[in-house]
This record gives sequence, C-alpha cells and structure tokens, in this order.
Amino acid sequence: MAEPSSNPAPPEWPHCGHGAAPATDPIGCRGVRAPGRTACLPHLEERDRDRFLTGLGPGDDIDLRGCTLTESLWDDICSSLENEAGPEFGHARLNEVVFEGDTVFDHVAFGRADFTGAVFTGAPSFVNSHFTEAAKFEGAEFGGTVNFEGGRYEGPMFFDRAAFLGDAIFSDLEFRFGSWLNHTRFERDVSFLSCKLYGGFWLGESHVAGATHFLDCALGPTALNGTVFSGETDFDRVSVAGGCNLERARIHPAPLFGPIVCEGPVSLVDAQITASTVMDISATEIWLNGATLQESVTLRARYASVDLARARLFFPCTVTTDHAPSERPDESALASHALSAVTSDQPIRHWTHDLVTASIVSLKGVDASFLLLSDVDLTRCEFSGAHHLDQLRLEGYWHLGNSPHFDTWRGVLPFQPARRLVLEEERKWRALRNRRDYDAQGWGRRPDREQDVPGLATLTTTYRQLRKAREDAKDEPGATDFYYGEMEMRRHSRRWNQAERWLLQAYWLLSGYGLRASRALGWLSASMFVTILLMMGFGLPQSAPKQEATGVVPAGGGRVSFEIDKEDPKNPTGDRFTAKRFEKALDITLNSVVFRSSGQDLTTAGKYIEMASRFSEPVLLGLAALAVRGRVKR
Repeated sequence: MAEPSSNPAPPEWPHCGHGAAPATDPIGCRGVRAPGRTACLPHLEERDRDRFLTGLGPGDDIDLRGCTLTESLWDDICSSLENEAGPEFGHARLNEVVFEGDTVFDHVAFGRADFTGAVFTGAPSFVNSHFTEAAKFEGAEFGGTVNFEGGRYEGPMFFDRAAFLGDAIFSDLEFRFGSWLNHTRFERDVSFLSCKLYGGFWLGESHVAGATHFLDCALGPTALNGTVFSGETDFDRVSVAGGCNLERARIHPAPLFGPIVCEGPVSLVDAQITASTVMDISATEIWLNGATLQESVTLRARYASVDLARARLFFPCTVTTDHAPSERPDESALASHALSAVTSDQPIRHWTHDLVTASIVSLKGVDASFLLLSDVDLTRCEFSGAHHLDQLRLEGYWHLGNSPHFDTWRGVLPFQPARRLVLEEERKWRALRNRRDYDAQGWGRRPDREQDVPGLATLTTTYRQLRKAREDAKDEPGATDFYYGEMEMRRHSRRWNQAERWLLQAYWLLSGYGLRASRALGWLSASMFVTILLMMGFGLPQSAPKQEATGVVPAGGGRVSFEIDKEDPKNPTGDRFTAKRFEKALDITLNSVVFRSSGQDLTTAGKYIEMASRFSEPVLLGLAALAVRGRVKR
C-alpha cells in the first residue's frame, strides 16, 4: 500500500487512524471507517472485509474516502457490485483515495462519482465507463497514462486543478454537460479525439508540457484562456458551437493549425504564438488584439471580421481569405450569419458576391511593414494609429468602401460626387459633420463618440502613406483614390481665409485634383462654349477692316508716294449670331486651346477674350491629359 498522506490536517470524516504514531504520524490512515467498524475497508480483518463485500449489490452507494486500494481489492469491490452489464455503483465517494497500480474502471457504471483529490499511481483505464450524474476529479493526480475512451457522461465533468503526469487520452466521448479542466497540469501529451463536448469545454489557466491534439472534435463554448501549450498544439477539423476563448494563451502551434469552424468569435487577445504556422479558421470574428506573433503566421480566415489592433508582429505575417475547398466541419451557421450581414443596412459597404470573404476591422498599433493582406474586405478597417503604413502590402482582390452615390437632383444641376474609395475613418468624419440624426448625406449614421474619429491631420497622413504603399507596389492607378482622399483632407483642414484653401478648392473644382478627366473636359467644353459666345457677341468686328491707299501727286509730275492704312475694327451691330460669325469664333477658340493665335481681326474686347482663352483652356486640357495619364500609367 502507499505511504500515509503527508497532509497534516485530519480528514473531515471519521478515519481509521491505523499506524498512527504521536511523534511521526499522529493521524495515521486517513481511510473512512467501514459502517459499524472502527477501521477502514483495507484494514479490516479478512473475515470482516468479506462480510462487507458480500453485503454489497449492484447500484449500492459506497464510501471509501481516504482509503488506499490495491488493484485486487478494487477488483473485489467491482465484483461485489457487478450485474449483467458490468459493475454498477450508486453514489461513489472516492475522495482522496489512493489507487495503487493500473486500476481498471472499464465498463463501470457510476451514479454520482466523487474522485476529488484521488491519486492514481499507475495507468488507470476508463474505457466505456458510464457516469449518469456529475463526475468530480478535482485535484486528482494521474501518475501514468490515463485513457478515457468511449464512455457515456450524462452529467458534468470536473477536472479542475488535476495533475496528469503521463499521457491523457480522451477519445470518442460525448458530454451533454460542461467539462471543466481549469488550472490543470499535463506533464506529457493530451489528446481529444472524436469528442463531442456539447455542454462547453473549459481548460483555462492550465499548462500542457507535451503535445496537444484536438482531432475531429465538436465543442460547445470553449475557454482556453491563460493556458500554456508548451508542446506542439494541433487543432484539426474542430467545430465550436459558441465562442472560442484563447485570451492570454501561449500556443506553440503545429505547421497547420485547423481547420476550425467557430459559430461565434475566436478570441486570441493578448495570446502568444510561438511557432510558424498556417491558421485555418472560419468564424464570425477573430480577435488578435494585443496578440504577439513571434514567428511567421498565415491566417486563412473565412467569414470572419479580423481585429488586429495592437498586435505585435516580429516576422512577416499574412491575413487572407481561404477560398479553396478543404475538409472542414459544417459551415451552414456561418453562411447564414454572413448572409444576414450582407442584407443589413450598410449604405457605404461594398460587398463582394463571395460571402466567405474575411474583413479587417482594425490595424491600430500594428507594424504594417510585416503585414500582407490578400483577398480581404477593408471596408470597415481603421488604419489610423498603424505604423509604417507606407510598407503595407495589399495583394489579390481587396477593396475599401465607396463614397455615396446619389440618383437625385440637387438644386439646378444633378449633383454626383466623384465615386472613389474611402477609408472608414473618413466615413466617420463625414458622418460626424452631419448634424441630423438620419443619414442625409449617404455617409452612414453619426458615430456615438466623437473621440473615436481621428483628426484631419491624421487622415491626411494615413491617406499619404497608403498612396505611397500602392506607388511602391507599381500600382499607380490604384494610388489615385488615396491621393484624392489625401487632397480632400488637406482641403478641409484649411480655413476659408487661407489662400491655400482657395487654391485647393479651385484644383478640386476644375479637375478633381488632376484625377477627374471628365470634370476637366467638362470645364474645357464650357469654357470653349463661353468663348465662342463672347467672340460672336463682342470679339468679332462688324466686318473685316478694309485697307486704304492714299498718296499725293506732285504738281510737276514725278514719283508718287502711297500710304496704306487699315481702319480700326468696329464693334458689331445688328445680327451677331450668324453661321459665318460662329465659324470664325470656333476657329479662334480652337486655336486658343493649343496656344496659337488665329490671326483674325478682333475688337478690343475680342483681344482680351482671346488672351483669357489662350491661358485658361490649355490649362484645362493639360489637367484632363494628366487625369487620363494617372489612370493608365503603369
């Protein structure tokens, strides 16, 4: 039998006290006294022990608290309680029992079982065991490999503060109630194979020194927060009915971590990823706030909104959408969630037809020089506060939100703002300017807190850095929208009494900062039309001035000198808008666009009109050419 317990406090139950010595062991054996006896079952005389065991029957309650049971004695107890299906216990009170050797619990049925503080010195086996009520293993110690395989657990399972000194195998289990393994210590490998833990799974603040395997498991709400996985951690084909909490966990993942399908959020807040891995996760949300990625990590997400705020990246990391089909659990609940999000009222959001596309919601505090985003939705992403945004890499199909589009007339002319990509921060800033409660400008509802909206200087810098990132990626056309946003923020950050505001206002109005060819061509057409009208009305003379030759003939004859003069152009009178005058005005205007003089005789007003036209219209033509160049530049 095992050595007496080192616990100096006497037990709560009347104990045997066998072997007590005042000097060395004042308590002695801690085993509970057998009914009607003064000693525990192991210390009874053989005749009394046989009489006690003979009086037992299937389904009886048994109290063995504090006893030390050998393999043979445990087998005798099970034989006394055996029926056709196997041993059947009622309420089994096995607190602080020491099970010596490789104790077998196979095919044993328990009612309420309490193994709190029990010590299993060998490799116990719970194959196909049956627990009809709660099973408590709190504070238990398993010295060898323990095997929980194929059992039925109709009540909750408690392993809080347990210690597994050998391998722990949980296989083909189905728990309808919760499973608690908080503050548990695993000295070697732990495996959960084909388990169905529907009632919830808690493994918080624990430590696993060996490898951890979750394979083909269906879990309820899962909490692994604060757990340290020192060995390789493998989640393969795992589905979670609720949320999965890995906050503050330290994970040494396998090269492929997943696939995991979680119907709620996956929280990796303040977690540490200590090995290079590919994480394959399908979830509603993935929170990486404050997470530390100590190696290169590729996150292949589906459906999820990914929050990377304050994440610390030490090696290049990638966030992408996994469009390729793979062997994964059912995703029907996630598909329904994504569909409901698409059909909700999102006036600014531009969704892709692919509902599985992951979206990024925040990059605040992230060193973007280590980050690659591919095939993701950036509509709601907040970039302000990120570092080295000019080194952010965007690949594949990515998109931001679009500016509002109106189909209504505003005032005299139809007002259509330029369609462009906008950051979420600008959308919030513009919505904040709307003092009405409803979305009158198409920028969405006003933010709840003004403090959440960055200033114009921050927005200007953010747009500038993103523009540089696209330019460095040789995507000049893709950088134009970021340049437009940068100029918009610069324009709005200046007061009306500043000359720079007026300069930017004119630049925006005439050509959309050199990016809207249609606007520049529109102004050019309007300018030419006005020039033609002014030329026909005031610039062309009534008729072409005629030359006159005058001379004096000397009285005695001889050489005659002639002086040729030209009359001044006369302002037009009568019908000014004729086809002939239009043709001349058009010729003058077209020549003005390319800095050429038409050579036509003009009135004084016409000369000034031509000078103004030769200055303004080539500028507008140049702005239109600049805008076209920006769209086609490689």
